[in-house]
Amino acid sequence: MTATLPRVHPWCAIPLLALGLSGCGAAAGSPPVPAPPRALAAGPRQVQASDGSELHLHVAGHGPVCLFVHGGPGQDSLSFEQMGGSALEPFVTMVYLDQRGSGTSPDASNYHLDRVVQDFEEVRQALGVDKLCLLAHSFGGVLAVAYASRYPAHVSELILANATLQFLGPSALRMQTTFINELLGRTRPPLPPDRDPAGLTAAHDDAWSALMHSDQGYRVLTDHLATVQKMNAIEGSYPRSRGFGAAVFEQRAALPEYYEDYAPMSARIAQPVLVITSIRDYAVGPEEYKRFRFPHQQVVTLDGGHISYYDANAAFVAAIREFLRGRSQ
Repeated sequence: MTATLPRVHPWCAIPLLALGLSGCGAAAGSPPVPAPPRALAAGPRQVQASDGSELHLHVAGHGPVCLFVHGGPGQDSLSFEQMGGSALEPFVTMVYLDQRGSGTSPDASNYHLDRVVQDFEEVRQALGVDKLCLLAHSFGGVLAVAYASRYPAHVSELILANATLQFLGPSALRMQTTFINELLGRTRPPLPPDRDPAGLTAAHDDAWSALMHSDQGYRVLTDHLATVQKMNAIEGSYPRSRGFGAAVFEQRAALPEYYEDYAPMSARIAQPVLVITSIRDYAVGPEEYKRFRFPHQQVVTLDGGHISYYDANAAFVAAIREFLRGRSQ
């Protein structure tokens, strides 16, 4: 985002540090004890994907490895890291990855979902990690569930923070349109039914146009203007790649997979899942999580908005710490 508060769309795995029991030999005749995974060295890295694209990431922290799956589409990982994500580093090893064509990772020629999911797998292999915890925010929920479905053997847990499983789906369009009209005191006819997607989209676009001509645009994300200003300052502090976001928004016909509903797929994800939702998240919606069907899901509701990792950082970090307590890979 820029400081002029452009249109905010509704959705806009860490190497493992395992401590082995040194000095404990295996009993005679017992199978050998595998060596514990090595801690990942902190610092920036580059991974070259199999199609030649460059992926930039930053490793920091101690503990089980967690890959941060940012939203957008096409946002970055730096604002999350500097606005509260780093508070997770005392107990997890964070891998802050900028997806292809996002943040510090250069633009690419292929933005299909299968290719982005393969990027995550190639990052995992490059880091030498057997299993990742995936921490996904916003639109990143779609990406994380797609990865967990394709590579279930390499996922330990999922954490979906203010995440959606359908990008620009009818429930989000309806929720946002209603919120914006109420926020601005606009009186409008009842919204069209879901079977009229063109009419629902037109009503949503009309509400967004009014919001962007007001001084309340930040309210979709947070109650606090300073939060969005800080995020804008961080994301505007370096030359960012924007190809991924542009492709998803401008090439919908060529990338239809990003607009499918992945909530039904969640029923097939066997790993433990922590869902973090917020009562005033009007980007993905405070009730989006009710569509999820993960068999082993727990939900934590925070008092805040879409950027809960900053506005409710203590509660955000505590929820993740408790969820991961005692877990190892």
